[in-house]
Amino acid sequence: TQPALAAISPVSLSVVPPVQFPPDDYSIAGLRLSVIYGQHRDLYGLDLGVIGNITEQEFTGIALSGVFNMTKGNTNILGLQAAGLTNINYNKVTVVGLQIAGGMNINTAESNVYGIQAALLANLSDHTTVNGVQLGLYNKAQKVRGLQIGLVNDTVSLSGLQIGLINFHRQGLFYMSPIINFGF
Repeated sequence: TQPALAAISPVSLSVVPPVQFPPDDYSIAGLRLSVIYGQHRDLYGLDLGVIGNITEQEFTGIALSGVFNMTKGNTNILGLQAAGLTNINYNKVTVVGLQIAGGMNINTAESNVYGIQAALLANLSDHTTVNGVQLGLYNKAQKVRGLQIGLVNDTVSLSGLQIGLINFHRQGLFYMSPIINFGF
């Protein structure tokens, strides 16, 4: 048997599901504009939401929202994922560019950030490798190859610097260090 393929649309306009065109079982390859929030199977392209957007399976592109971006499947950020409050990604994530939130960035599965991950409150990325910079009051990553700057920084593996009030480098020479910590 052949797997079912989702219908594809180049544009989506949404007030709030189910008041959207096309319906949520479609994949969008182009532009999604959401007055409150939109929800679709997959999105490939530009995702703009006044409040937020939900992608059930795969997301590849740029996402901008006033409050939240949520992806439940594989996520590939190409340039920018920005939210006024939070970016929540439940499956594998690759960020090439900038992931920024006014509150928190939450990546729950194996992820890679190539660039900058910044949040006013916290970057909660237990299974993430940051190749660049992680900025926030609280920063958590599996591996950091670059720089963590915050009040509290926490990583298992560090090739670079941590600058903050308290820094945890779990496999480092200094497990905990105030102000600055380093690893090779």
